[in-house]
Amino acid sequence: MMELYLLEQLIAFSRQGTLSGAAEELHISQPALSQSMKKLEESLGVSLFERSKNKIALNENGIMAVQLGEKLLEQSREMEERLRLFDRSRRTLSVGGCAPVPLWDLLPLLSKLYPQMNVSTEMKNSDEELLAGLNKEMYQLIVTHSPPDIDLYGQPFRTERLFLSVPLEHPLANRKTLTPADLDGQNLLLYTDIGFWHSFCREKLPNAHFLMMNEWDAFGEVAGTGAFPSFITDAHMERDGVPQNRVVIPIIDEQAEATYYCVCRAESRDRYRQVFRALEKMK
Repeated sequence: MMELYLLEQLIAFSRQGTLSGAAEELHISQPALSQSMKKLEESLGVSLFERSKNKIALNENGIMAVQLGEKLLEQSREMEERLRLFDRSRRTLSVGGCAPVPLWDLLPLLSKLYPQMNVSTEMKNSDEELLAGLNKEMYQLIVTHSPPDIDLYGQPFRTERLFLSVPLEHPLANRKTLTPADLDGQNLLLYTDIGFWHSFCREKLPNAHFLMMNEWDAFGEVAGTGAFPSFITDAHMERDGVPQNRVVIPIIDEQAEATYYCVCRAESRDRYRQVFRALEKMK
């Protein structure tokens, strides 16, 4: 039976064009590589090289072997990855989310429904990244802020609305509502791990100056007492209360309110039926 490492060595030779170059890339000796190529030819039962006194090159068989070998190695890598993901899925429920708030809801719910499994969460900045991860079975469930494609199953389960929190003495403090245009050019405090909300900030406020912070506790302290305006949502205020000594102003824009969807592959709908039932009751 042909061994895959021999194909890897053949493909390295194809890249480098010489035995010495391929041996250097593979960190083996040139005589060892020569023996491997002879072993591969014996295993396949065909000649792969045109050999002369000072030169060795792939013949037509060798060129085809490289082409087929690349496909075979890719399939081998894909098989290994899918097996690892499958094994992980039996012990770990992996969830990808587009924002922190819906993951707050899902993590305790999933831990309660699946006490025998580890629940891991990961946040991405776009629905496209999450959908790609679901398709590759990196995640069993994802949370998006747009409706899922028809070949997936999804259920809306909560909304989140964006506000601006400003100090009492700030020039914007007397406003009843704000638009992104009102904020463009302002100095704003921004927490780093906010998922897709980053896209909203960058696209809607291209001229704003952001002071980025990646420590949540430090961000909360500065946002509550500092001079910079900062974003806050209704979900944060439901959990932590309205900030004291600050004015909270709604932002008027169709993208300033998000609806979150819990999504799985269509064939997994029955497997996670109890999750969707629980989310329905939370609405």
